Amino acid sequence: MLLPPEEAILFLSLYPSLIGFAAGRLGGVAGIVDVKTFRSASNWDRIKARDRLLDNISLINTFIDENPDGFSEKELFNVTKWEHFVRGQFFVERDLKSYTIFINDQDPLKVYSVLGLTDEIVELIPSPLPTLVSAVLLPWKGRIVCDGLILVHNIAFGSGIRSNLAELYRQAKAQGIITSLKPGWRP
Repeated sequence: MLLPPEEAILFLSLYPSLIGFAAGRLGGVAGIVDVKTFRSASNWDRIKARDRLLDNISLINTFIDENPDGFSEKELFNVTKWEHFVRGQFFVERDLKSYTIFINDQDPLKVYSVLGLTDEIVELIPSPLPTLVSAVLLPWKGRIVCDGLILVHNIAFGSGIRSNLAELYRQAKAQGIITSLKPGWRP
């Protein structure tokens, strides 16, 4: 499942602008110093710049205060929520009609319902599901999106791990899958 096109367009205006701004403030990251150089960079360099932003997440407030690209207050309000990102390794367990299931690889295990931006998440993953990825999940208008900068780990899973992941999904479905990154939100 994807975000509605108008929401994806807004996200894809704000997110590169923020990462380019942050990379410039950090003295340049992999040749990225602004939104223009972010857009022309390789995915690997974009990931480096994104990770530096996440390591310096307080730059969100500076970005909002300076608003270098002239976004409206309403548009910038969405950016404030990104402080509640989740970064890590996830098992992409299954793709459903309404969302894709991501299961984190740490304790406690959490199961997230995640939307793609302009491409279905499974289209970004060349491996059959389940597969292990490194990704960033961001809150977006009450839902969870993947930023699209995914690193796929080339690991094949045996039937035991596939069954364990399927069982984790079934348990989470009964207890409630995480559909929001809002602090204090419960399924």
